[in-house]
Amino acid sequence: MDDTNTIIIGAGLAGLTLARHLADHGTSVIVLEKSASPGGRLATRRSDHGNFDHGGQYLTSRTPEFTSLVNHLAQAGELTVWRPNGKDSARPWWVGLPGMSAVGKALAKGLQVQLGTTVTRIEKRQDEYLVETETADGDAVGFRASRVVTAIPAPQALTLLGPVDSAFAPLGAVKMAPCWSAMLTFETRLNDVPDFIRGQPGDCLSLIVRNSSKPQRGGETFVLHAGPEWSDARLDGDRQTVAAELLVAMRAATGLGADLPEPIHYDLHRWLHALAQTPLDAPFIGNSDDTLFACGDWCIAARAEAAHQSGLALGQHILAL
Repeated sequence: MDDTNTIIIGAGLAGLTLARHLADHGTSVIVLEKSASPGGRLATRRSDHGNFDHGGQYLTSRTPEFTSLVNHLAQAGELTVWRPNGKDSARPWWVGLPGMSAVGKALAKGLQVQLGTTVTRIEKRQDEYLVETETADGDAVGFRASRVVTAIPAPQALTLLGPVDSAFAPLGAVKMAPCWSAMLTFETRLNDVPDFIRGQPGDCLSLIVRNSSKPQRGGETFVLHAGPEWSDARLDGDRQTVAAELLVAMRAATGLGADLPEPIHYDLHRWLHALAQTPLDAPFIGNSDDTLFACGDWCIAARAEAAHQSGLALGQHILAL
């Protein structure tokens, strides 16, 4: 049984921002993450046919705090500017080096992060919480802390926190949309196809990205993101059918039609909670005695910077207690 002051569930941008802020100010923190690497949706899938940023494609910054972090990571060689053909924003787009997962790895350095650890239950015991987990090997491991924070999608946070404290009932009103993400490699370059194509609301595809146009990537790799409505309608769809439909949509959106060659590699990933459609409209949520909290991008808006804002705001709140 491991003891600590604060347990943070989830090593995405919100959880790592919070953990970093607390640890830098002397608070004992353990981060529990079910995946094999930190970063959450700032993720990179590796394969023999190239690497794919199959989650968040780039970062933008609006707030001074996030701009400071972006500048720090850029100076450390973890981020660089991406200028794709087809870019539709005047704001700089920042991408991780050599993949978007570099952001999470950089933020996790020096923190106590337990990867491959799924939280199954939280129980209040007098003045502390017992957090029950299961490792990737199937072992049951318990943790104890005086404070617990979930930095995971709102529906998952409600599952863990709802039975412990009714203060988290408002999480039921937060709506998050899924996203089917496709990863494709082609043998030769697709000429006349922009590096970045953004779909219209309601389209099958919300994004077509030439992943290999980003610095330090190779090959001819693409990432497709299906739109939220389309993904929701096929949430439990057959993977082969989903893959075929996305390829048809790519043929249409690129204008290549039947001239689009068959990919030499094709993989899919389903992000179950990808996009905050109805946010909480508060930087975080907590219980009456400030011992249980939830944070994430879904508190504020559907962008990576919102996750950082949420984690930082909660960190400042906890340190002020």
